[in-house]
Amino acid sequence: MIRTSTALTIVLALVALATGATAAQYRGWGDTGWVYASKRECCDAALALAHQDSVLRCVESGGRPSSLRGSRMRGSCTWTWMQDANGEVVYRCQSEAQSSCR
Repeated sequence: MIRTSTALTIVLALVALATGATAAQYRGWGDTGWVYASKRECCDAALALAHQDSVLRCVESGGRPSSLRGSRMRGSCTWTWMQDANGEVVYRCQSEAQSSCR
């Protein structure tokens, strides 16, 4: 005869298996290198690179990335700038972002 606690554990395990894997998040990083762009364009590019890296990590783990569903990419961006020999400003942006993965 199965004990109530054992039966409950079995039922919960079956429900978990039936609903599929839970969502995870994989951290990705992006670095633009030095670019002639505005700070905003630089950070947008770094965020895109970070999300691509995150999606790649998800796929490499055997998961399936969730779509952004039209939402703006989110993550953090840091930047540094300098002037080139002609006095033009160049930026280098680095970003970190996470995409959901199932």
